[in-house]
Amino acid sequence: MRIAFLGDGSLGHVRRWADYFHDKGHDVLLVSFEDVAGCPFPARRIRKLLPTKLAGYAAALGTVRKELESFGPDIVNAIYAGGYGFIGAQSGYRPLVVTAIGSDMLVDYPSSFVHKLQIKYALRHASLVTTDAESLSESVVHAGVEPSRIVEIYFGIDPSVFNREGRAERGDGPLRIVSTRNLYPIYGLDTLLAAFAEMHGKADSRLVICGDGPERGALERRAESLGTGDRVTFTGRLDPADIARELKRADIYVSTAKSDSTSVSLLEAMACGAVPVVAALNANREWIRDGVGGLLFRSGDATGLTEAMLSLHENPVLAASMREESAAAVAQRGLWLPNMERAEMEFTRLVEGP
Repeated sequence: MRIAFLGDGSLGHVRRWADYFHDKGHDVLLVSFEDVAGCPFPARRIRKLLPTKLAGYAAALGTVRKELESFGPDIVNAIYAGGYGFIGAQSGYRPLVVTAIGSDMLVDYPSSFVHKLQIKYALRHASLVTTDAESLSESVVHAGVEPSRIVEIYFGIDPSVFNREGRAERGDGPLRIVSTRNLYPIYGLDTLLAAFAEMHGKADSRLVICGDGPERGALERRAESLGTGDRVTFTGRLDPADIARELKRADIYVSTAKSDSTSVSLLEAMACGAVPVVAALNANREWIRDGVGGLLFRSGDATGLTEAMLSLHENPVLAASMREESAAAVAQRGLWLPNMERAEMEFTRLVEGP
């Protein structure tokens, strides 16, 4: 197949998705308004003629069409139901697959009338919509898409990297807590810092925050002001092998995200044996139930998060059972390769169908 991808070339999810098809021998082209440097497959960066996202996309439609015409795709895959989905629908190329990845439907869609219009337009013209969570599929149905045009495909994890081999158990050492979310407001890391400060004097513990983003400076200052600066480590952005190493050292993985689809970070932690303590979002509930595979707390509730972490610290037998349950859930439906093979099958069906 000749597959044209429209998406943010600076995002690991987009590159990873397109690279799967490239590695399988398909002819691939990524067209992006963002940085594509270092892509291991053919990619073109389009300069926006206007500064705002929607206007910039619309003004560049002619250039995008020329790139697609030159490439001659059998199928177009827009990764993000918003801007890229809209430009994919406007391009006129079919079949069109729109890949919703979370914030497009859960944040952008309800945020404004303009976002709602462009996303509805993209979804209406899609031959297929892929999602990575049941709750995300429900949002797509609510936007007017028939369930028969939706397929759930998780981004998944690579078990050769994320596994429990060589996992270091804590023993009598401090409780190790890790977060691997990037440092953006939507991930709510201020709640994690407040909860960790509450643990002072209750449990000998250390917190490792992996990732980077615009909130890093403010979060580092917040940790110092809470008196926990000497027990909190900010590692910055890590490669997958280093993230796996931190997860294998950790007793608890925490996600304080305010909104989420299926989080690859969560699946990585589950595979590496760090017990999840995560905000009670619908997408998280698809992978763990409170007390089965992990613990849930109300989003933004620092005290509830503290209590959950302390309960695991005080009950290592419970933590061990959750570790087994969460690893089994990932092995069953959260692996990268089986999910992408399904995506490839769906793309082939569209290209070879009537």
